[in-house]
Amino acid sequence: MPSLAFNPTTGRLEVVELTTTEKNDIKTGKSWQLPGPYTNEASARDAGIQIGQAYYDNGGTVRVRLT
Repeated sequence: MPSLAFNPTTGRLEVVELTTTEKNDIKTGKSWQLPGPYTNEASARDAGIQIGQAYYDNGGTVRVRLT
């Protein structure tokens, strides 16, 4: 089952193949945690969030760092 991931180099969502273990870890929350909350992109950047990485803001909205 393919997933999509943001590629900051191309600026597009691209297909990523996940292993069964990776899929199960995401479903159970074992290996994937969404960082946040951050006030804005600048505070996410200052906290080490990389371009293309997802985080959530103070309102609970999931965002992807673009700059």
